[in-house]
Amino acid sequence: MELPRIQIPRVSSLTDDVFRDLHLRKGVPVIITDVAHKWPAAEWTLDELTRKAGHNKAFIRQQTDQESYKVGKSYSIRESPLSDYISDIRAENSRAKSSYLAVQNIRSTFPELEADVPVPGYVGKLHGGPYLWIAMKGHYEFCHFDPDDGLLVILQGSKKVRLYGCDLQPLYPNPLGSRGRTIQAQVNCDNPDTSAFPEFTRVQCHECVLNAGEMLFIPAFWWHQVTSLEMTISVNFFFGDGGENEYLAKIMEPMRWQAFSHWLLNIVEQNRPFASFQRVLQDLPESLTSFLLKTWHERPSPEQLDRLVRLVLEHMDLEALPKGEPRTSKHPPVMKIRGLLWRK
Repeated sequence: MELPRIQIPRVSSLTDDVFRDLHLRKGVPVIITDVAHKWPAAEWTLDELTRKAGHNKAFIRQQTDQESYKVGKSYSIRESPLSDYISDIRAENSRAKSSYLAVQNIRSTFPELEADVPVPGYVGKLHGGPYLWIAMKGHYEFCHFDPDDGLLVILQGSKKVRLYGCDLQPLYPNPLGSRGRTIQAQVNCDNPDTSAFPEFTRVQCHECVLNAGEMLFIPAFWWHQVTSLEMTISVNFFFGDGGENEYLAKIMEPMRWQAFSHWLLNIVEQNRPFASFQRVLQDLPESLTSFLLKTWHERPSPEQLDRLVRLVLEHMDLEALPKGEPRTSKHPPVMKIRGLLWRK
């Protein structure tokens, strides 16, 4: 099935102000062609990574060639020296074909590489990163959306990237309570089952082939799927608008509200099975405020906080916050993202 395709535009000499006005605030994807090729990281090769950081251990995803991975349902993790993973990639052996080095924090896992990757001026407020990704040719990364604006930068190789906007239903998100920071789609975009997922046929696809030295802006809460067309080394940044409330105000606007509220309720359901969740509900305004500060360094306004509390109460079919023993700690009960490494 062929969906209508929109080619993501390429631009050069994009100033920080123009990026913020035309892309970051409006949620419009764009490829920036003339920034990353100047970085020291643009010279990275597998040999160079092995020499500089091959002894460092990283988390490697496994079973990534299975259909259950391609629809965002399951994978496992092994810890391995970077040099061993690179040896598998070079050999193109069976383990390489079912493995993926993904979203590895350069600062904590590969500090020897950090100076090679400057934070672009387009980043208003860094939420996380830079992260290193190394993929074998043909790797299909499940379609998902992130709760952050993102910059994906190709250093070596190339990737095909498809973006599907932030309308929730056409990609059939996995059930609330699915683990991890992202929301995963149940649709294999290469081979969609349109009888099971008929609304996928109406989705609009923005696509590109992203090449070495290019940087793709992926707006927050936009579904995206990435396939490596050759062995590829890339990095990415998760970020948002500057200030203490601009990002939260943006993602609570109508265009993103449905996806954002689904994401937040997914976190609620991740925490619901735990005994601490009743205390979270009792102190929900404080717990939500702490969660937003930790996640995005954002402080909600009273109006925003009231709206988010009402969202959770309606989801839980509650008319008011439950009562309980007064809190003795100065810190509110913690609501946290669970299952950051893997899902089973």
